[in-house]
Amino acid sequence: MKNQDDYDAIIVGGGPAGLSAALYLGRARKRVVVLDRGNPRHAVSQAMHNFLTRDGLPPADLRTIAWQQMAAYPSVQRRSATVERLSRSGERWQAELAGEKVITARAALVATGVIDQHPQIPGYQERWGSSIHHCPFCHGWEMRDRPLAVLGSNESAGHIAPLLRSWSRDVVVLTHGEQLPKETAEALAALDIPILTSRIERLSGPGSELREILLADGTALEREGLFVIAEQRQCSLVADLDLELDERGYVVVDERGATEHPMLWAAGDLTMPAQQVVEAAAQGARAGASMAIALTVAH
Repeated sequence: MKNQDDYDAIIVGGGPAGLSAALYLGRARKRVVVLDRGNPRHAVSQAMHNFLTRDGLPPADLRTIAWQQMAAYPSVQRRSATVERLSRSGERWQAELAGEKVITARAALVATGVIDQHPQIPGYQERWGSSIHHCPFCHGWEMRDRPLAVLGSNESAGHIAPLLRSWSRDVVVLTHGEQLPKETAEALAALDIPILTSRIERLSGPGSELREILLADGTALEREGLFVIAEQRQCSLVADLDLELDERGYVVVDERGATEHPMLWAAGDLTMPAQQVVEAAAQGARAGASMAIALTVAH
């Protein structure tokens, strides 16, 4: 009889990627445990978008529905836990949990997402996810026909600002004291998109709404939406695994979601800059199917 703490697969992270993989594995009759500490990155969002049949659904509701449907597959278990370390021992992956608990499995999936590096600007944090966003496709519709700003100082500003004009003709770029690459600045100037280089002193407005951006040079800029090109980093779990990262800092996987380590997959935002719920779910599906096949063949 198997030890109750030994599984076919460990999934670290209970977001769209991890849950999608768990569904595939559960339907393949594999014993799976989803380890999730319950603080999803998109918890601040009021709704998710561009997911067919789920457009406008609050992120928390997606998880609730997922687990309701997962109840049909008894081989899938859910644990609220923080994974402090994931390592390979012989033919097993070991997940060391806070409290010295160890869970083992033949395969593992890392679906931990990424950590946003937000700027330290007064008034920023309380507006993140409400009037400050990172994705035009996710929130551009809600910000349509309003005065908008893009906060960023790299070439991405040259892509995001023109793209936002699909939703608003009033778009400016704020570099927060930094200088844009010459080619990016020239491209924005050719499109008549203003660039303001003064540092941001404060964001203000009623509650979580944005109404004004005060710059260090005294400019009081009336804006109702801010799109941020934030730096991102991997969680310590990924760093400890010494996974290969691409030049942008995302985990390298093959077309099946497999990493270079044996029986270890990765899926979701930690593998790609195009961070959409439907993309993460699709990656999780591919990884889950690949894991099920590998577990069956290796059985």
